[in-house]
Amino acid sequence: MPSPIQLIRQAKRARKDARNARWRGGDYISQAGPIIIGGCPRSGTTLIRVILDTHPSIAAGPETAVFRTGLRNPKRLASLLDLPEADVASMQKRGESQARFIDELFAAYCDAAGKARWAEKTPENIQHVNFIFKHFPNARFIHAIRDGRDTICSLRTHPRHKVVDGKIVPIETNNPIDQCIDTWIAQVSLGLPLRDDPRCFELRYEDLVLDSEPVLRRLFDFLDEPWDPRVLAFHEVKGGSRDAAKFPQNPEATQRMSAKSIGRWREQLSRDDLDLFYERAGALMQTFGYDITADAQARS
Repeated sequence: MPSPIQLIRQAKRARKDARNARWRGGDYISQAGPIIIGGCPRSGTTLIRVILDTHPSIAAGPETAVFRTGLRNPKRLASLLDLPEADVASMQKRGESQARFIDELFAAYCDAAGKARWAEKTPENIQHVNFIFKHFPNARFIHAIRDGRDTICSLRTHPRHKVVDGKIVPIETNNPIDQCIDTWIAQVSLGLPLRDDPRCFELRYEDLVLDSEPVLRRLFDFLDEPWDPRVLAFHEVKGGSRDAAKFPQNPEATQRMSAKSIGRWREQLSRDDLDLFYERAGALMQTFGYDITADAQARS
C-alpha cells in the first residue's frame, strides 16, 4: 500500500498532468504562418535558423522548446527572446492554451525585432508536428536531414563545451555509439510521414553546404519569401557572437559554412561502428537518398 508521502506525490503528479492536458488542448487556431525547424540533433538545425534570421522578414530566435508539452519558464523565455519577463509571465498566466501563448509570445518577439514572420528552431519539433499543424495550419516545416554516419559522430561527442563564469570551456564527451545510432533512427523516422506533405521542406545538410545558393533559393520559394543575398553572408551579421555565447554547444553554426564536417565518419568511425550502423540504419539512409552501397559492400 502506498505511503502517505507517495500518495501526496501521486496526487501532485495527477494535478500537474491534468493542468498540462488543459494547457495543451483547446481549439485555438492561429492565423500566423510561422516557420518551424526540426530534425535529429546535430543535423544543421541551428545553421538553418541563423540563416533564416538574417532574412529581413524573418525573426528566427534561439531555441525555446515552446512546443514541448507543459508550461515554460517565463524567466528563461524572456532571457532567450530579449523580452520583458513580466510580459512573458503575463502572457502565460492569461493564456487559455499553449497554442495561444505561443502565438502571442512570438507576435511580441516579431514586434521587438521589427520583422513580419517568426521561426522557431528546436530539434524535437519533429516530435510535435501534429500539434503544430493542428494549431498553426499555415505553418511551414523544415525537416533538417544529415548523413547519419556524420550525425552519430557529432552526437557521440556532444556537448563539447559548457559555460563556466560566462566563458566557454571545452569538455570531453563520449556517448555510446549504439545510443547515437538509435537516436538518429528514432528522430529521422519521424520525418517519413512528412515527405509528401506540401507544407514540409526536406533540407539535407550536405546540399545546404555544398550547393548553398540554389538550395536556399528553393527554400525561400517554398516559404513564399523573396530572395535576399544577405542570407549567404549570415556569418557576417552582427549578433553571431551573441548566439555563440548563448549556445556554446554549436558555436560553428555562426561561422562561414564549410564542408569540413562532411564525411568525417571516414576517419572517426571504426569498422565495427559502421557495421552496426549499416545493420540498423542502412535502409533508412537509402530511403532518404544517401548512397551507402559502395561503402557497405567494401566492408562486407
